[in-house]
Amino acid sequence: MEKKVLRILILGLEYSALFASIVLVVYSFNNSNWEITAAALAVIAALIANFNSQRITWKQEDEFEADIEINFDLKTISRKVLLVIENTGCSRAYNVNFSISPELKVLNNRTIKNGNINFIEKKERIQYNVSYTVDMFAQNLSDERPKEYIVEYSFSQSENGRMIKRQKTISIEQYRMTTSPDSDLEDFYIKNSNISEKLEKLEKAILRISK
Repeated sequence: MEKKVLRILILGLEYSALFASIVLVVYSFNNSNWEITAAALAVIAALIANFNSQRITWKQEDEFEADIEINFDLKTISRKVLLVIENTGCSRAYNVNFSISPELKVLNNRTIKNGNINFIEKKERIQYNVSYTVDMFAQNLSDERPKEYIVEYSFSQSENGRMIKRQKTISIEQYRMTTSPDSDLEDFYIKNSNISEKLEKLEKAILRISK
């Protein structure tokens, strides 16, 4: 929050300076004071350049920091639903805590209600095996399990830093009546389904060259 407030204050000051410079340009232009007009235009150009540079810098800062996402994943393992807690940022996330309401039924008659993880490295995923996709869709339809879950979670971007708190709703229902996303392995098989045909063509080409 402190970072957001500081950025708002900086932008407020810069917008005020930009507005004042524009007013000065109009005033000096109407009074044919070309030196002041030129100086004010130079200030406006510098402010615009600073805005662009600042935006890039802030974007890089945000991308470097740890950032936690929690969602269902139907893609990584074919025909399986996973609950994934992922650090999508570029630095380690600390003190990751989460709670799921209502509690999430997983395989072997177990449930997940809450959890805490000391840290998650950058780009690392923690995943829980929830259910077979077809079973979960069927249970959602028959009201054996909820269609939606509210996840509340928190994490810190430094070892003893301020906790960032978030809440979101997760579900697999958006995938109902659609083709389930292909896993990496399935995608490989699809792309290489005609590999024997390609090898046969390659063999014939080599034989023609060798004759």
